[in-house]
Amino acid sequence: MGILTGKVAVITGGSRGIGRCAAELFAREGAAIALCGRTEKTLKAAADELKAAHGVKVLWQCADIMDDTSVKNFIAKVGAETGRIDMLVNNAGESSQREVNGLNWPVNAVDAVGQPLPKGRFENISDEEWRGALEQKVLGMIRVIRAALPLLRVAGGGSIVNVTSIKGRQPPPRVVTSGVAWAAAMNLSKGLSLELAGDNIRVNVVSVGGIMTEQMEAGRQKWAPEKTLEAFLAPRVANIPLQRLGSVEEVAQTIYFLASPLSGYVTGQCIAVDGGGLRSI
Repeated sequence: MGILTGKVAVITGGSRGIGRCAAELFAREGAAIALCGRTEKTLKAAADELKAAHGVKVLWQCADIMDDTSVKNFIAKVGAETGRIDMLVNNAGESSQREVNGLNWPVNAVDAVGQPLPKGRFENISDEEWRGALEQKVLGMIRVIRAALPLLRVAGGGSIVNVTSIKGRQPPPRVVTSGVAWAAAMNLSKGLSLELAGDNIRVNVVSVGGIMTEQMEAGRQKWAPEKTLEAFLAPRVANIPLQRLGSVEEVAQTIYFLASPLSGYVTGQCIAVDGGGLRSI
């Protein structure tokens, strides 16, 4: 038996990357797992692997956080099969990169050495693009939390961990929509930590920056296919104090700490997992 035996962990975007690693940690400690995402193949594979490795109950269902009905249906399935939620990890959400004025490199919240800051594009950002960023990063999170709250209360309390980007605290140019949306998600988290404390529900944020994911290779292929991955990442790493990108496992460990009883007296906090790239404390 692990310290989470009898508990239920819900993870959005849980079939790969950070979400998948977090699911592994929860399952290892005995929690039942509920995963959602948009791709049936990866969800089913993740569920099968977790069951085989840890012998825990694993639910999965395709759901899009931008579709309120699919979110409600997913949470309803969790309720019908487990009757409760103890830990909710909001990990779904996409990053935004735009090419403009001939510039074709990714924009980072940590300035790259020797790379001039690109010109902003605020004047050219449409209402549709603004709405898209807010849907992906804030409203989707709101939908999941709103649907899950009754089951968190049934459990007698629990924890919510919202995964965001350090762009919400250290905004980059050109993708100002991301910075604003992630900042709103952080503000939401702080507000909910106050509102839900009376229900014994903790709310915290894991803010990521400079993490090695499969998106890095996709970015290299998009922005600089003539470069090796090491050369492509070199400017991005140069101004990170720890001189490397982080791993999805390192982010997952922080999520696990904040979601689990290990952080029972921590709420309303934001922990940056970014190798020191954030220039404030």
